[in-house]
Amino acid sequence: MKTVLVLFVHTFFDAVFGWALLNSRPNRDSPEEILFLAVPLGMYVETLAVAGLMFVGLKFPSAGLAAALGMTGLAIGVVYRTQQRLPRFSINRPQWYEWALLAAIGEKVLFGVWQLARTHTYFLDALMHWSGRGRALFGEVNWSLDPASPFFMGRHIGNGNYPLLTITWRALSAKLNGEWNEAISRADGLIFFILIVGTVWTAVRRFSKSRWLAAAAAFVVSAVPLEAWHAAAGYSDIAVEAFMVVAVAALLRQEWFMAGIMTAGAVWSKNDTLLLYLPALVLSVFSVGKWRRVALFLAGFATISPWFAFNIVHSLGITPGERQLALHRDAPKLLWDAFMTSPSSGILWAAILPCAIYVGVAMFRDDTGRGLILAFSITVSTIVFLFTSTNAYAFLADEATIHRVLMQFSATAVLIVTYGVWLKMEAGQTVRLAATKRKRRGSVS
Repeated sequence: MKTVLVLFVHTFFDAVFGWALLNSRPNRDSPEEILFLAVPLGMYVETLAVAGLMFVGLKFPSAGLAAALGMTGLAIGVVYRTQQRLPRFSINRPQWYEWALLAAIGEKVLFGVWQLARTHTYFLDALMHWSGRGRALFGEVNWSLDPASPFFMGRHIGNGNYPLLTITWRALSAKLNGEWNEAISRADGLIFFILIVGTVWTAVRRFSKSRWLAAAAAFVVSAVPLEAWHAAAGYSDIAVEAFMVVAVAALLRQEWFMAGIMTAGAVWSKNDTLLLYLPALVLSVFSVGKWRRVALFLAGFATISPWFAFNIVHSLGITPGERQLALHRDAPKLLWDAFMTSPSSGILWAAILPCAIYVGVAMFRDDTGRGLILAFSITVSTIVFLFTSTNAYAFLADEATIHRVLMQFSATAVLIVTYGVWLKMEAGQTVRLAATKRKRRGSVS
């Protein structure tokens, strides 16, 4: 019970900080949209601030305390200056399908809670790179920021060039709790799962004004088979997924600066973002054709600079090994199986890819849709290229990474394609209205 309370308080602290910052600007976001953006924003600022202070020489406990005091002072100052009021959530009476969705999501959450309560961290990468290094940071044993030390960045346990968002957040939770345990080792995955489903739900409801379409999109995201397991697996892939879908939701609201910050949060979660998603999102924003939007996006993304500077100074790099071009003849078949027949994704990609083709023309005719379908196409092309034409093929052949990468992109893909489906629905409705008007005119004449 103590651990549950600590995790709640830690998440609440980040949410309040993010809420204070987000409400200091003029916006038309609903309270639900602000909440699903406030939590990752708070987590990003907190962990990056702590890591940045450690980079300049502070010990972990001191850095955590300084970051907490700074965030608290900033939040109080912003609230006082802007005279913010307590949020008022307006919840409409749920439709039957929304009750069904809540039941489906609740089952996944309960399954995640059961995993946290009854199982140990059992995936190798989670034990090494994420929870293992997080526990080392928490105990301040076998962890060093001295590049001459064998414990530098916990590299004796896992890859020393992996970023620190989940590692730092777990270590801070453990400090608050007074001990490390299995719940703290993986509980952030459950938070990210809720953020993913909630973000898709509210984003689709905003642009479509359709409750059933929003519920359907949220259900599809929650039903991806691998999703429920990663809600308590201890990997950082679900963190990447959460930050990416929140970034795209911000783009849909034309919040370019915040979209850049959330993309930086995805990079701060895992290096995959730099290769797989950042180029797609930059070109997506650029395709809108206004330099101010690109500048705002890049300004938000630039908040990750402390990590980039530390990485460059210590020559950490972004991959465990060097990328080498090499075409593998069996890669297309293996990739086809990963997309179309793997139980990790179910029928998701067998439905998503044809739908993306079907709605592609309609999306290119829409300013927002053009950027989204461009981001979708570039990301899918990048995934195909990396796993078929570089030494990342090894992670396709042994299935160690490909399914997690597809999960990273799944929620964003569903959100993008749902936007295209809505455009087609709107176009169909316009055609039907025009036909009805013509019939009425004909009957009058």
